[in-house]
Amino acid sequence: MVKNIIPEISGVRLCKKTDETNMKFYGLFEKSVRFIERNQICDVDLWKKFVNQFRINTDDDFGWRCEYWGKMMRGACMVVEYTKDDGFYRILENSVKDLLTTQDDLGRISTYSVEKEFNAWDLWGRKYVMLGLQYFLNICTDKELEIKITNALCRHADYITEHIGTGDGKKDICKASCNWQGLNSCSILEPMVRLYRITGNEKYLSFCEYIISTGFIDNGDLIELAYENQLAPYEYPVVKAYEMMSCFEGLLHYYFVTGNKKYKTALLNFGHRIIEGELSIIGCSGCTHELFDHTAVKQTQTEYAGVVQETCVTVTWMRFALELLELSGDVEFADAIEQSFYNSYLGSFNTHRVPVCRYPGMNDVPQIMPFDSYSPLTANQRGREIGGYNMFPDGSFYGCCACIASAGSGMIPAFACMKNDKGVILNFYEKSEIKTTTPKGNGIIIKTDTKYPVDGYVKISIALSEAEEFEITLRIPIWCKKAYITVNGKTEISMSGYYKIKKMWQDGDFITVNMPMDVQKILPPAGAVNENLFAAYKRGPFVLSADARITNPFNVIDIPCDKDGFVKSEIISCTEIPDTEICVRLTDKEGESVRLVDYSSAGKTWSKESACGVWLCRQKQ
Repeated sequence: MVKNIIPEISGVRLCKKTDETNMKFYGLFEKSVRFIERNQICDVDLWKKFVNQFRINTDDDFGWRCEYWGKMMRGACMVVEYTKDDGFYRILENSVKDLLTTQDDLGRISTYSVEKEFNAWDLWGRKYVMLGLQYFLNICTDKELEIKITNALCRHADYITEHIGTGDGKKDICKASCNWQGLNSCSILEPMVRLYRITGNEKYLSFCEYIISTGFIDNGDLIELAYENQLAPYEYPVVKAYEMMSCFEGLLHYYFVTGNKKYKTALLNFGHRIIEGELSIIGCSGCTHELFDHTAVKQTQTEYAGVVQETCVTVTWMRFALELLELSGDVEFADAIEQSFYNSYLGSFNTHRVPVCRYPGMNDVPQIMPFDSYSPLTANQRGREIGGYNMFPDGSFYGCCACIASAGSGMIPAFACMKNDKGVILNFYEKSEIKTTTPKGNGIIIKTDTKYPVDGYVKISIALSEAEEFEITLRIPIWCKKAYITVNGKTEISMSGYYKIKKMWQDGDFITVNMPMDVQKILPPAGAVNENLFAAYKRGPFVLSADARITNPFNVIDIPCDKDGFVKSEIISCTEIPDTEICVRLTDKEGESVRLVDYSSAGKTWSKESACGVWLCRQKQ
């Protein structure tokens, strides 16, 4: 028996396959999907290598190779659910069948031996095994295989619940890791909730309640801290961003099942705290490698020379923000997803297929990682280090960010079109065709014609099987100060936020949304490190970047602006970087021409040749 989300506690609903929703996009999102298919999903040998780690106890060195298969499977399933490509589906199906053969007589699917189990990253890896299998269940077309997967999940979970918890012979989950006070282990909450919803077995819900009772760490209670809302995440006893958001994502799923209002308050407090103080201009957290560290004020620091802005954090935040949007209907979370997608996330794609080692100058054989692990904010190069690096017995290697990244694109269809009992919510404006249903169950086709995010003019055409009164809600992005919305020839003006249009919709109706895009100068927030030293520039959803191939990011660059922060700009072509989405020419205070490109296209040689940065010095240091 599948347990459904309690309907009255959801702000909006994701458009899932049960809604008979089909989508087709033609812009940057579609390009990202094709990149993932070519460079990851089709790599049969890589899938086999990931599965083989479960046969050889490869993580008895306390590694985290155990996460790779499930991370990549989760994102791949989301992509295939969108594309409905049978060939790629068969690759995933074969890999799932291969993984099931690694389950031992005890029910374990683990890269740790029994002697070394329940330490370091073992439960973290078992979490990803569960998530990978559960996401495949969403697309599985073989009823017999569904039963096998569900049985395997139950055996896998039963072994864990028999050995982790309270009582004689059981190990405290917060002590089932030597890392981050057990925060990584407690993140198994999410797939345990999902398993309860799949099976209806109360023992899995009881195990979830046990995890929540720990507060997620050995020395404190993160849930209570979020509920009380007196501290920011960077002030918590443990500040590992990715693992913490993963735990709260599990709490959100638990809330969707139980409806405990305390947890809703804690979740929204935590989510808003991230937006207020832990997001950089490109939409990621962590200016001290992967930690919550008050990113909003740290993002212009120059003292720390290590890697920043981890891709795992970006993708996990995007996923968590999507579920917070579903929970609350708060447009702030939708704006945050767009910010991350068009900047930090797309910037991580290794579109030039640059071979890399873990560190420059290492002796291991270079490989092509499909995604970068970290993103520079001030002038630096991409491709500096492979996050979550682990070697395999054959001498090859992989990394955590390369595995998780596909989930960033995979979640976009659910974000693009959402529903409530009043109608349809459109969050994503790339050229598309969306086939879904109205509140009364009638068929509707929504076609979007636009060059967004390069241009802010969007035409939305409505095709209906029969006339019906309902709402179409449009997201006016936070960067847009004033949008001009025309419905069948009648124009109104809207500020940023959700704009609702309730009418009797007819077949052939259309909406146009004109969101003027001008380059705006952004100064660091008050109190930021080097507050008076840097400035950044944005155009629409794109953060603009210097790229050393056309503009030296280490130079002083200060562009004059008007009282509202807008600067004069001209869109031009860029022959030196032909694959940019946009290039703008500005004029600095000395009268010199400056060219900036979208951050998602900058730095893609992963070398000093294309050193890039969004926070640019406006005076000498």
